[in-house]
Amino acid sequence: MWAYQFTPHDSWDYDSNAEMILVDLVVGGRLRKVLVHFDKNGFAYTIDRRSGELLVAEPFANVTWAKHINRSTGLPVLDTSKTTGASRGDVKGICPSLEGGKSPASPSSYSPRTGLFYTATNNLCMNFAAAPVTRIAGTPYIGATTPYFAGPGGNMGEFLAWDAARGRKVWGIKEKFPVWSGSVVTRGDVVFYGTLDGWFKAANARTGKALGKFKVGSGVVGAPISFRGPDRKQYIAVYAGIGGDWFLLSGDVRSDDPADVRPPADFAPDLARHTSQGGMVWIFGL
Repeated sequence: MWAYQFTPHDSWDYDSNAEMILVDLVVGGRLRKVLVHFDKNGFAYTIDRRSGELLVAEPFANVTWAKHINRSTGLPVLDTSKTTGASRGDVKGICPSLEGGKSPASPSSYSPRTGLFYTATNNLCMNFAAAPVTRIAGTPYIGATTPYFAGPGGNMGEFLAWDAARGRKVWGIKEKFPVWSGSVVTRGDVVFYGTLDGWFKAANARTGKALGKFKVGSGVVGAPISFRGPDRKQYIAVYAGIGGDWFLLSGDVRSDDPADVRPPADFAPDLARHTSQGGMVWIFGL
């Protein structure tokens, strides 16, 4: 078994939308050299990387801020009822939230066997009330209150398989919390990903059928990898250790520190019950 995955460059910025996957796809009956990009704005783009022509631009997550993408210009057609600003008051139901339809730090994977892309997504919406504020160096600077809440269905995340040639979801696995890990898919048609509540999961890459899961303790925000060991066998490795925004949003996850009494985020009050601080590499044999 071999594995296919996308790995960002070391200089890739966490807050950028730099994930760009280069593949050859048949789009509209013609073999094209394309660039596929899952954007934080909730749209997945398939672009002819030679000509720059936008071939496909469809939402992979719940999107309310725009109606669609103009294929001729590449620009979004905005839903003006979701436009924000200090004069607009409290704008309700903007999807996706500031966390994006997908984290740019969660690399997707692609299988030339199935022709599908596999990616972690968020199903979070927000309200947005802007207000004039004064910037103070070294302190958070948003100028708005942005409470999050789960999108349609009540699940806050989904791991999905995406057909980038047609711009459609093939299958999805709903998750209680946002999915923030990367993924890796093998030539044996098994795809792996992790969850914020500390599970490492395997699914059939063609159907999405659950094949197994293992409790790794801490939330997974890294990317699993595949490698061949000195015994010539294939292994899958993943780092379990909740971090970044989610370490802060989950609240108190340090049972060894009585002083760590941070409150959790309102939209995920029980996340800390399912994870811990972590910091361990797990290796699984195939």
